[in-house]
Amino acid sequence: MRIAIVAFHPLASDSRVLRTARALHAAGHGVLLVGHGPAPEGVSCDVALLPDPPSPFRVRAGLVLRQAPATLVRASAMPLYWMNAARRRAREILNAHRPDIVHANDWNTLPLALEAKARWGAKIVYDTHEMAVAEYEHSLKWRLAALRHVGAIEAQGIARADAVITVSPGIARALPQMYPGLRSPVVVRNVPDAAPAPFHPTGETVTALFHGLLRNNRGLEPILASMPAWPEAFRLILRGPCAPAYRAALEGQAAAHGVARRVVFEPPVAPEQVVPHAAQADLGLCILPDTSRHNRYALPNKLFEYLVAGLGVVVSPLPDMAEIVESTGCGVMAGAEPAAIAAAIGSLDRPGIDRLKRQALAAARTLNWAQESRKLVEVYEMLPRP
Repeated sequence: MRIAIVAFHPLASDSRVLRTARALHAAGHGVLLVGHGPAPEGVSCDVALLPDPPSPFRVRAGLVLRQAPATLVRASAMPLYWMNAARRRAREILNAHRPDIVHANDWNTLPLALEAKARWGAKIVYDTHEMAVAEYEHSLKWRLAALRHVGAIEAQGIARADAVITVSPGIARALPQMYPGLRSPVVVRNVPDAAPAPFHPTGETVTALFHGLLRNNRGLEPILASMPAWPEAFRLILRGPCAPAYRAALEGQAAAHGVARRVVFEPPVAPEQVVPHAAQADLGLCILPDTSRHNRYALPNKLFEYLVAGLGVVVSPLPDMAEIVESTGCGVMAGAEPAAIAAAIGSLDRPGIDRLKRQALAAARTLNWAQESRKLVEVYEMLPRP
């Protein structure tokens, strides 16, 4: 079958989208990747790039203009969706390619898939990486300006999808409750396509790592606030893309807490380098505040990347992350308050960290992409042939 995988993300840095493309291509399907540049390297499928996003100011203004009207007039969501050059270009690409299936990554690609279904009968596989209607529900501005727009589009798309995939059991349970009649989504977890790293013992300096997008509501502020109570040998690496203003705020907090010399900011690395770079650390942090359903049901790719890299993990006691830690013994849990984080970090000595690291590597041998990709391919095998 001919599959168009659409994502309004930079393709070269979206590891889930790239893994999906490789798995479906290896299963014998013709695959077209549609998304923002730069073009990814090492993929054997076709790639169609969309126009670069505009400036951050124009992005924010466009979001307000497109999304806020649905707060008053829900029916405005679909017409206003097309007020975006990248979306219109993606529609042109799909119209020219006419795929048998549109693999729609996240809610904002669903109108494209719905149009393809209406025009030539394309099947829709909806792959929701987040809980769309709860992604920013901790923000009053988002709830007022965007929630009804997102909800209107997802409700229309998910009702007509031929299959639904998501990243965590929590989201898979929540979606049928929100959309009665929806069959339980297939969980394809965000595990890396990489062999477990070699074990390396903890040295004199203990390195804790947070990697991924650096932004608010990811627990970074309480992590920094907890650091004065960390053992002196512990340091922190924050690795990933970060808006300049937010990085300045984090640096200011580190200085205010007297831990600036123990905090290192690093730029993001290419997807294939995430695990090798992570393997140089000792502990992986994934401490999310329980401020939204999005966080509560999170099962982030960074957690599995930490395991494959051989890191012990410190995670929030949120259901899906807690289940991984409790079933594998690969880490400890910490509440989102600075004192709770400091207590969890302080409970770990070097022999204890080494035990967690060995358990992480053991867990990575079963929590792997070979297993998850089989579930992905099975979703396609169960779809009717065109």
